[in-house]
This record gives sequence, C-alpha cells and structure tokens, in this order.
Amino acid sequence: MKLFLLSCIFSVLSLLTVAQTKVPDFGIITDEEQKLKECSFDPEADAIIIFDKAIADHNGDHNLVTTRRIRMKILKEKGIRRGNIEIYYYSKEDFENISDIQASVYNFNETGLLFTQTVAPASVFRQKLNERVSVVKFAIPDVKVGSILEYQYVSTMKHYGGLDDWSFQSDIPTMLSSYYLTILPNSEFAYQVYKRSDLPIVVKPDKYEGKILFEMNNIAGLRDEPFMDSRRDYVQRVQFQLSGYQGMFGSRMRYMTTWDELGREQMSSPYLGQQLSKNLSGTSELLNTVKTIPDQYRKMKIIYEFVNKTMNWNGYDSRGSSDGIKDAWDKRKGTSGEVNMILINLLKSADLDVSPLLVSKHGNGKINSNYPFIDQFNCVMAYVTIGEKTYVLDASDYTPPDLIPLSAINTDAFIVSRKRSKGSIIRLEDNAHMNKNLVAVMARVNTTGAMDGNASVYSYDYSRLQRCKDYNLRQKTYTEKYFTGPFPEMKLDSLQMENIDNDSLPLSQHFLFSLPANVSGDYTLINTNLFSGFEKNPFISDVRFSNVDYNCRQNHVISLNIAIPDNMEPEALPKNLRLIMPDTSVTFSREIARSEHMLSIRYKIDLMHSIFTADEYPYLKEFYKKMIGILNEQIVLRKKQ
Repeated sequence: MKLFLLSCIFSVLSLLTVAQTKVPDFGIITDEEQKLKECSFDPEADAIIIFDKAIADHNGDHNLVTTRRIRMKILKEKGIRRGNIEIYYYSKEDFENISDIQASVYNFNETGLLFTQTVAPASVFRQKLNERVSVVKFAIPDVKVGSILEYQYVSTMKHYGGLDDWSFQSDIPTMLSSYYLTILPNSEFAYQVYKRSDLPIVVKPDKYEGKILFEMNNIAGLRDEPFMDSRRDYVQRVQFQLSGYQGMFGSRMRYMTTWDELGREQMSSPYLGQQLSKNLSGTSELLNTVKTIPDQYRKMKIIYEFVNKTMNWNGYDSRGSSDGIKDAWDKRKGTSGEVNMILINLLKSADLDVSPLLVSKHGNGKINSNYPFIDQFNCVMAYVTIGEKTYVLDASDYTPPDLIPLSAINTDAFIVSRKRSKGSIIRLEDNAHMNKNLVAVMARVNTTGAMDGNASVYSYDYSRLQRCKDYNLRQKTYTEKYFTGPFPEMKLDSLQMENIDNDSLPLSQHFLFSLPANVSGDYTLINTNLFSGFEKNPFISDVRFSNVDYNCRQNHVISLNIAIPDNMEPEALPKNLRLIMPDTSVTFSREIARSEHMLSIRYKIDLMHSIFTADEYPYLKEFYKKMIGILNEQIVLRKKQ
C-alpha cells in the first residue's frame, strides 16, 4: 500500500470557516446505526467504529485539553471482547490526567426497543504499569452481537509537548474519524498527513482562530500481516510538531527547519549533545586500558560489551535523557537512549570516531527524509567509523558489531553532528550478511515405517542473532518454535547448543529426533521437509496492504540422508526441479538421488531481496504456494513383495 504524504506549516495568518461533521449526542442512537449489521467496505470486520471524534484545545494555563468520544458496534461474536476498554496515558510527574469518563452500552430487543446500561464510576479503575505509563480500565456490561458501545473522556496534559499523532485508522473499520485542534497562540505547528492516495481527507484550517480540522471517512481496518515491516507505516494518520514561535514584539523563531539545523540543535541539547561529555565515575581504568590498544575494532568491541553487560535496559526507548546519563549510570539502568549515550560517551573518550545516530525502530515506523521532524525518531544509537567501515551499535540489546540491530535494519537514520559534512540521513541496510541456515539430517526408517535420527542445524549472521536471543529468553519454547512446532508427534532429545557466546562462529544446534510411522496398507509416507522453517505458507490472503520485510537476504540449505530398510523400496521418487521468480529475486531447487539403501535429498532456498513491495506480493504469494507444496511432497515407500 502506497501512502500519500501531505506536509504543511499552520500558523495564524488568514480566516477560513471550519465546519465539523455532526454526530448524534451522547446516548442518541440513529435508525441507521441500529440496522447496521455488516461493514460494506470491510466485510470481515468483527466490529465497526461508527465515529471517533476528538477536540483538542488549551485552557488558561496553556494545558492541552482533549475531549474524545468513540462509538462502535459489535458485528460478530469475536468483537464482544472490545467491551473491555483500556485508555493509556503518560502519568510520570502527573504530566497527563484522564477524567470525566462516561460509558454506556445500547441493546435492542426483538421489537427494536432500546435498553441502555451505564458504566458506574465505581467500575472504573486505574493501574500504574510502570514509572511512566498508567492505564484506565473498565468493562462495558452485557456486550453482545448487535450492541452499540459508547464512551468518552477528557485528557489534560501539562503542555503541548504531549501532542501526539492522530490515527484515523485502527484494526477495525472506521466510518468517521475527526480531529479538531486549536494550536497555542503565537505558535506554528507543522503537520504531515500519511494516507493512501485513493482515500479522501478533509483538512480545514481556520488560521485566524488558530484551529484546524482533519476528517476521514470509511477507512477499512488494518490488521497484522506476515512479515509486516511496521504497522504504523500503513496507518492513515496525521503527525504534528512545533515548528516556530512568534515573540511579543513580532520576532519569529523557527525550530528544526533543516537537517543541518536539527543536527546542531541536538548536539547543543541538554538531553543529548551535552550528555556526551559528562564524566562517568569508575570508568577511568577502562578508558586508560583501551587507549593502549592499537586495534580500533577491538577497542570499540571491548567498550561496547562493557556497557551492554554493565547497564540494564528498562524496556523503554528514548532519543535523549531527561534526568541525565549520570543518573542512569549510577543506577546502572536506563532507557535505550540513555544506555547508548553512555556508550557514545565512552567511545568518544577512547578517541574513537563516533556520532549519535537518531533511529526510528521498526515499531515506530519509517521517517520522511524530506522533512526534519525530530518526533519521527524514538531512539539514539552509536554510529562508529573505523577506516572504510561503519558500525551501528545498540548496547541496550546486544547485536554483534558487524551486524545492524534487527530493530533498525532497513530504516533511514540521522547522523547527529554540528558539522554539515557529518550530519546526514543514511540507509541502514546490510547486503553483506544474511539470514542463513544449514540443516543436515542423518536418519533411518525402520521396518515398521517409523523414522529416527540426528540433526545438526548451523545458523549464521542474522539467523544466529535471532536464535541466540530466543534461546536466552525462552529456552523452554525454543525447540517448539524452531524444530517440533510443525510436528506434534515428533520427539526431540539431547539438544546441544554450541558457540552461543562466540560471535565469530555459527550457532550449532545438535539433537536426536524420532517420528512415528505414517503407514497406509503396504505404503509408508516419509516427510522430508524437516526443520526448514518453510512448513506452512504464510501468504494466504488475496490482498496485501504492507510490504513484505524479511530484514535481510536469506539462504537456506536442507540436506537429508535417509536409510531405507531392506523390506521397502521407493514407489516413485519426485523429480529434480528448480523454481525461479521472474526477476530472479527468489529461487528454489530440489535434488534427489538414490543408492541401494539410501535416499539423499537436498533443498535450497535463496531470497535475494530483503523487501518485497505490496505490488510484488501476488508473485511472491504464488511462488510460495508452489514451493511449499513441493517441500511438503512426501516420499512413498512400498513394502517389497
């Protein structure tokens, strides 16, 4: 799905009339809403948002005050869960408060008589999730198919720094989404609209009053898709940022209007640039030691591993430090931005060529390189140059230095520098390393048709990185995820993991396995698609909205040697073959050979592109359909007469 981008700067200059689409008052249900049984523009939806309407204004203290009202209807049984409402807000230092909550459910009997139930204030409770975020929760009662739910609340923020994106789209369809914003006096707000080119939008500014209206209608739901790069990239939305301020005597200040200015601003910022020269207690011994090391790469790696092992990531991302990195260092805990600014600080102190790198992680979405919005980024990493090579380091979540962190690969990032020649937008992609696996299986089929054997799986580069992370976090589910998941009847034993702490060697996984016989009369069926990771086709939907993002190129080789008992022989062996995408971006081959009592099978899969666009999806989908079908062809063994 291609998104159309509209950018503009909005300030007090001219007079236009702003008219919002009217919606029924709270508690007033229309005949059309009562009769609604299916969404015409998204028939698969289990519920539909009838309207999502917000009005954002400021009070006398220049607090940002937003009143939001949402009305939805439950269309299918699965949609009943949407009666559990959660409203998240930023509660640190009482920055945001949620108040004036109202919620009701409307049901109709067989004659069409309306019954209303209201959520009692005592049923609303608050929960502090962590030091930053809290949530308001309540359950709307008696929700069933055909119910109409409605709730509203008021969000009060200390200032306009909390002005966030407005999303017109959710995972269920929306009939009307409306956002009416009043900006602060004497301020300029830049905005960007991200939307599909075929979806109309209403943008009505009243620059005399300092107000602007955004409305969209009939937007289908955006649901998760396999290998989706970032859901946020495909959500129809509008993004804001303060871009200027007019002083009392007519002077005008502009904020971050070019990438060069953004770089200088960030290097002077007390939250980022000024933190990079702070002295961190207890690091002098480390620095004195590494300064004697002539090998720049080794010097970098020692500091990188030291910070990763010393600092604990609190699970939050940031592009700066509100409390200062000294505080995070003393606590040995901080946001990803704080951890990485400590890393940059130490690398800089060790005389390495390092710069802060502003990154938008995958979950945060792509940036628009044509417009210098600081709010597009949600993290800072270290960008190191050694000779002709560059390295991207994230000490909050260890990645071998030669690889790009998976959270940032295939994204655009900004090198922060005061110097024009240094600061720039760069593309974080890796064509030198792959998601690579080699599977080697030695097995035998016994006289009853059961199969057992041993397997060795060697994982390289990005496959090694992901599997090491999964094994360290979830050892109990590791074998199911990578080996036994597609085979419920398989028994796996004696798993040995080698080189898990050695970045320079592939991750080696060795184990024993057994599968029960699959027999029909005189015939035994043998599955040769073992441990490939390609047992099921992930691309079954006819429509694709997002790109298919694999993070990197892929190479998979599966080699099997299967001994056949004397009392059996192959009925007929599948043919050797090769499949190639029209643009040669994906290739697949199968080779089968037979000696007297041995079958040798070799599969090879190569994906030479890391990203396939939504326009290329039909070709990829058809290729996978054929490839998975071939991989899952079983070899038939027949009892000898």
